[in-house]
Amino acid sequence: MSGRVPNDICLLGLPEMRRPVAGMVFPAKGYQLLALLALAPSRRFGRQELASLLWDAPSDTAALTNLRQLLTRLRRAAPHLPDLLVTDGRVVGLGDAAAGIDLCRLLDAAAAAPGEVIALFRGDLLEGITDFTDSFSHWLTVERGRLRERFFAAVTSHLIELTRFGRAPETDLAAVADRLLSVDPEREASYRVLIEAYGRNGMIADAEATYARLTAMLQAEEGGAVQPETAAVYRRVLSLRAPMPAQAAPAASPQQGATMPRVAFLAPAWLGTKERPAILTALIEDVANELARYRTFTVLAPHSSFKLDHDSGMPVDNSKLRADYTVSGFVKPGEQAQVLVLRMADCHGGEIAWAGEFSFAPSELSQSFRLLSLRVASSVAASVERHMFENMRREGVADAYRHYLEGQNLLRNCDLPRLRRARKSFQAATELNRDMALGHARIAQTLYLEWIMRGGNDPELLTTARTRAEHAVDLDPGAGFGHLMSGVAALYQRDFDFSAEKFAMAESMNPNSADLLVQHADALYCLGAVAAGWERFQRAIDLNPYPPDHYLWVGASIAFHRSEYAEAIKMCDRMESDTSVLRLLAASHAMLGNADLARGYARRIQELYPGVEPSAMIRMVPYRQEEHRKQLEHGLRMAGI
Repeated sequence: MSGRVPNDICLLGLPEMRRPVAGMVFPAKGYQLLALLALAPSRRFGRQELASLLWDAPSDTAALTNLRQLLTRLRRAAPHLPDLLVTDGRVVGLGDAAAGIDLCRLLDAAAAAPGEVIALFRGDLLEGITDFTDSFSHWLTVERGRLRERFFAAVTSHLIELTRFGRAPETDLAAVADRLLSVDPEREASYRVLIEAYGRNGMIADAEATYARLTAMLQAEEGGAVQPETAAVYRRVLSLRAPMPAQAAPAASPQQGATMPRVAFLAPAWLGTKERPAILTALIEDVANELARYRTFTVLAPHSSFKLDHDSGMPVDNSKLRADYTVSGFVKPGEQAQVLVLRMADCHGGEIAWAGEFSFAPSELSQSFRLLSLRVASSVAASVERHMFENMRREGVADAYRHYLEGQNLLRNCDLPRLRRARKSFQAATELNRDMALGHARIAQTLYLEWIMRGGNDPELLTTARTRAEHAVDLDPGAGFGHLMSGVAALYQRDFDFSAEKFAMAESMNPNSADLLVQHADALYCLGAVAAGWERFQRAIDLNPYPPDHYLWVGASIAFHRSEYAEAIKMCDRMESDTSVLRLLAASHAMLGNADLARGYARRIQELYPGVEPSAMIRMVPYRQEEHRKQLEHGLRMAGI
């Protein structure tokens, strides 16, 4: 909200002359006259009508005499404002100095500047004035009501704009709330507007406090209940509350075991010798270290697990290590190559869950050591997870995964109804498995996509998307997709530094994911790092050389901001549908001087968005640098929009 605008004369709130002349008093009737003129059509009033509103005189002649005397006093009281009034024998009007009257400024304030209206509205029109006629009293009551409604409408518009991306500073919202409720502390619609604003900004506790304040006020003053509309708004805001993290289970006792399966590698043997070559021990330790990056199970340190006595892979005493699976094996000699034989046993059921053989030549082991380690680790991990999934399926927990896959399938090519169905599937998955981080991240994705589809006009969706994504990160800090969605939501909330950090973390966890790279490319050009964005885009295309349309949209956007307009057009032409890139096509052709083509695309844009200004068309794009926004807006204006 902007600061108070300096005025020469204030009519809103307690009337005052800001720069009074020494020894002169501005007459109270003068404020009434100025208010009448400011609100009159063309800011002009007939002398007779003006006089009859200001005085209950015994005759029209007496009232007109009072008016002439008042006009003389006003000129003497404000000699520094010679253009304040314009008069002739029949009419009195406001002159150019009317620009210094707060009421005139408020009436002239553009609809796009609600913050100025709020700053100018210090209170009701002519507060404290009591000496007036019955006719003026009726007029004043009507005009005060109209100005209040103008103020309330400005506050509503200002709150919507302030919370558009769900990141309004709490101090700014508090200032608007105090200002709004000070004007009319008993107006229920004001509380409702504030509850909605807090909901859009993710400030659920403040929404609850505002609702509690409203109900307390209603009960104290009228003993009544809130209106159904207010109750509905409050319920909707509460539904946006972030999912509560599952309460931590009490620490498991050694007999109970841990939540995630524990895998123990037993000391390997080399047939034909009692010695265990150091390179074999190193290989198994490297496999264990590789498996430590998996998040579906834990791997016990080989230093301890190698000391475990066992009978064909089954621990003799499992009380300390509490292993759920053991991996044991040996190396058997061969004529050309050695063979590493491994098997994995389920410590609870005694069954062999997996077995595998890995051939290697001793002379080449030093060169192929890492490759062999990765092969073994991958095979062991797959077998552990497969065995876990079978157990889950038998217990019915795998239904969560089924719902998750159904949601993913709906996301492949979706409109708004399919998008919401996908969210329901992901929601069902997280209800069955509250710790499914990817499910929460996918819910965040659907909320963000719905925000985009609905024109970016519902910040509650974006705020909730970010909350869900950060909840996913809390559940699994190593899941790149959770960081990705947190970064996407933060980007569109204009939290640029946080977004850049999240995208960098996501890429470090999934450095070769084409989908993640193209998302990062999109974010980087919005953040102003156009060259880095282009480099990520090229890497994504190298990994996905037959890309879907949204890849090309990102590439065309980056090319445009590299001033490579022909390249941008080329990418747009490769897309199956050009509807989403009409603005890029119009602006690129305009920049290249292809006026006819640019105007053709401009006509299509105007058919889709009749009467919409270029600045409004690109408002949702989260440009960090203003010159990039101006570049696209300039291209659209050149195209004729």
